[in-house]
Amino acid sequence: MSIGKMRKYKEMLRNPVLRPYLPETHRMTKSRTLRMLKTHSSLFIKPNHGSGGSGIIRVKRRRRGYEVRCGSSRKMVRRSSVLKAIHSYRKSKHRYLVQKGLRLAKYHGVIFDIRVYLQKPKNHWMIAGMVARVAAPHKFVTNYHKGGHAKSLRRVLFSIFKHNHAKVNAYERKIKKLSISIARTVNKWHSIHELGVDLAIDKKGRIWIIEANSHPGHMLFTQLSDRTMIRTIMANKRSIGI
Repeated sequence: MSIGKMRKYKEMLRNPVLRPYLPETHRMTKSRTLRMLKTHSSLFIKPNHGSGGSGIIRVKRRRRGYEVRCGSSRKMVRRSSVLKAIHSYRKSKHRYLVQKGLRLAKYHGVIFDIRVYLQKPKNHWMIAGMVARVAAPHKFVTNYHKGGHAKSLRRVLFSIFKHNHAKVNAYERKIKKLSISIARTVNKWHSIHELGVDLAIDKKGRIWIIEANSHPGHMLFTQLSDRTMIRTIMANKRSIGI
């Protein structure tokens, strides 16, 4: 059984270095969901054990009620019906968590986030690859299996920061430092050799930790014209024995 998202979140929350980068996240209950809807303009409801963006529900406040989306399906409902709409998309066998929605920065008008692929072929964590995941048009998740595609992270950062070299370099350093800290934190509790860290940058330029995946997929890196990162990932996999 993979490590649940909520458990990894709580482990990261204990680390004072990581705490400021974590969006508010809780195990989902009816009362907590309603309380968070009062505070935040959007929420993401995710299966505690899930990958590839499957089963993620977004609830977004609109002028007259809420928009509830899951995959390509959407419902417009009043506040009194929002829990019923969420429940219609939930799978009964799954436990869910509820997370504050973020107003993400956009690349050419489309949301993106960042996947950092970490590996531990020997005794120390290393960053094998970093890539921007750009969502497919009209999608609210960036996952590869939901149409997300890879772009050079540096290229995307140059675009959103108006070719400010110093700023791009500072963000890259921060992303690397955060990712290594996340891997070391999660690894204190679990013996793992690979970790996929998902980070986001909001419209104000603030970095957020979305989640850490202990069974990351590597296919996104095959889309890059530069093959350096995918070669490193695959070489490390052979060394680890995965």
